[in-house]
Amino acid sequence: MNILNREKFGKKKLTNNSINYVCYYLIALKKILISKCLGFEACRWNGEMKSAPWLQELVSKVELITVCPEVDIGLGVPRKPIQLHQMDDEIRVIQIETDIDLTEKLVSFSNRYLNYLGDVDGFILRSKSPTCGIESTSIHYEGKLLLGSGIFASTAKKFFPKVVFIDERYLEEKGVEAFISGLN
Repeated sequence: MNILNREKFGKKKLTNNSINYVCYYLIALKKILISKCLGFEACRWNGEMKSAPWLQELVSKVELITVCPEVDIGLGVPRKPIQLHQMDDEIRVIQIETDIDLTEKLVSFSNRYLNYLGDVDGFILRSKSPTCGIESTSIHYEGKLLLGSGIFASTAKKFFPKVVFIDERYLEEKGVEAFISGLN
């Protein structure tokens, strides 16, 4: 688990009299889980990293924890792409060139990781990703494409139903301050 910005120090004026007593205090930063491919590491299926021009501003204001579920289950970089497929009543994760079903590995990883994670204030996940996409991921079903959430994102929403979930497009459109002001 990669953690950035554990805490930040500041000064606070304690009195209004002519002698100012200043002390250092600890500011508790909001804890955000973010997809590792968003400006941290070239870990996408094609060996690339997604540009994140808003990252420098964000990293100065919150504590960030990075994750890449696909790499964390042992898939290499670069790797053969994976897709979501609706089969009967469930979503399966299939590596299309090899026909390997990675669903159990990803679900097991997601449950273990999120159980260990502890409290978080929000998630910033990679749009359209079969693991991290939030209502933007293609799901193949009987020759059609549906939209839904990736396996990790779906599991995270079950673990943390009351926290903010966004993808990088939100930050590109509305900015870091809009995201931070929406956190509980």
